[in-house]
Amino acid sequence: MDNLEVHHLSHIDLDGYGAQLVAKECFNKIFFYNANYGKEVEVRINNVLNNIKQSDSKNFLILITDLNLSLNEAKFLQDEVNLLNMTNKTIKIKLLDHHITGKDCANIYEWYHLDSSMCASKLAFYELRKEFGIKNSSWLEVFVEMINSADTWQENGFAFDFGKVAMGMIAQSKEFSRFMFDDYDREFKLNMLYYAKDYLLDAANNVKENANVTLDNNIFLFKKEILGGDKYTQTMEEILSIKQTELLSKNKEKYCIYIMDKKGILTYGIGGISILANLFLKQNSEFDFFIDVGLRGSLSLRSNGNCDVSLMSKDFFNGGGHKNAAGGKIDGFKETFLYEEAREQIEHFLKDK
Repeated sequence: MDNLEVHHLSHIDLDGYGAQLVAKECFNKIFFYNANYGKEVEVRINNVLNNIKQSDSKNFLILITDLNLSLNEAKFLQDEVNLLNMTNKTIKIKLLDHHITGKDCANIYEWYHLDSSMCASKLAFYELRKEFGIKNSSWLEVFVEMINSADTWQENGFAFDFGKVAMGMIAQSKEFSRFMFDDYDREFKLNMLYYAKDYLLDAANNVKENANVTLDNNIFLFKKEILGGDKYTQTMEEILSIKQTELLSKNKEKYCIYIMDKKGILTYGIGGISILANLFLKQNSEFDFFIDVGLRGSLSLRSNGNCDVSLMSKDFFNGGGHKNAAGGKIDGFKETFLYEEAREQIEHFLKDK
């Protein structure tokens, strides 16, 4: 198993990340992807296939959890894997899901494992443990039972009330744009689940008294800890801006964009950038402005005095505002799940201007 490279695509709710928590405890070399239903599933499948094509590894597992594929999606995946298996790669597919809407696919493809009696996290735990083994299975088995109660809504199930809190914790986590900070957003959510484990279980893996209330009372505080902040002396806005600035600064040339003779940074889907933009521009003085594009083409522009973003917005984005804070919109912008596609649209738009 040491030479196996795993590419794991999962849903974006508690069960989806729970299945990835299981896989994280199972495989040494694993790459994660997440998708909501609809067009994003196809986009992420293509991500997986492209990354496998570029990998030097020989043996691969494509693992899909908590997502049911359409017949077209399943056929596309199988056809592409067949082609890759004709090269020097060996690729297997394993899909573990519980949505009955995948029944048609399950009847066709042997790799499509459908079991509607349990959630995907629980299904992943038992199937992966049986085939590959799991390093820390004792607490994890209890934890996925909690996820199962919440995801399948068994009000008399194990730790159901705790599961409801954990479900809301993941669903309400909007600190990071998945399309901008995909890897860190996932890491953040998985870390929240690791923290939640300690509120649910004691050292003997027994459920703690009032575990659901204790978790609910402490989510905000341990989010600050996960982000590397001081929960007693720093606000969440401050901590979050510091972390986002750190992430952007690591790859700032990748996000760099020029408008006329001014150098800026272009982000996608972050929202509420005032504090972040100010901090980033202070720490990266070679940048003149900061632009964040919303999912439907609205723009927020910020500057620290190096350029007039109100004029920039007026001239290029049919908008306006103040010298250091302005807004605009790109008509015809198409929502995308990938930063690179959003950037390409902005570059074409600016070129036409």
